[in-house]
Amino acid sequence: MQQAGGSGYQTGVRTIFAFVEGQPVSAAPDYLVVEVGGLGFRIFVPPSKIEELAAMPLVKLHIHMAVREDSITLYGFASEGELTAFRQLISVSGIGPKLGLAVLSAWEVEQLAQILASGDLKALTTVSGIGTKTAQRICLELKDKLKPASPDDSVGLLTSAEAALLGLGFRANEVRPVLRGLARECGSVEELVRRALARLAGGER
Repeated sequence: MQQAGGSGYQTGVRTIFAFVEGQPVSAAPDYLVVEVGGLGFRIFVPPSKIEELAAMPLVKLHIHMAVREDSITLYGFASEGELTAFRQLISVSGIGPKLGLAVLSAWEVEQLAQILASGDLKALTTVSGIGTKTAQRICLELKDKLKPASPDDSVGLLTSAEAALLGLGFRANEVRPVLRGLARECGSVEELVRRALARLAGGER
């Protein structure tokens, strides 16, 4: 079987599951248990998406199945774009599934594509476990594979709002999930920053 990303995971049988659709019944910091037909599937997802997915009455996750000699592990994503990006990430030497999830926890696929297109190594190294050499390798191998589909105002909105909040002393890993949850509801950077500040302070739910 073909090896993925030098991580020891085999991907030759990953197409057994195209997706899993069911009710989230429990959650941990890095996975959901989804009940389907009386069976509970433990599915690892980007950590920043756990809370949102766990609160849904029904989830549909596009699946990557990683097979090792002693285990079978399922990784789930809310969109096929996320699944594709994950598979591309773990094809890079030194990027295993856990680190691939961490990258997709930090950014939406469109944001990641723009980071790669611009060669923003500094942004990539904000993810724990990614150093400068690994960031260079990711950019080199994926910049022509993971491309922004088209200009997206929401990406610029998120980037500007994140920069403003980082300037106020917040950490990237605490502001990114909040901004992603609010971006579609806000029409300007100012509104997004204001509402994010309220949520970070516990004043908005």
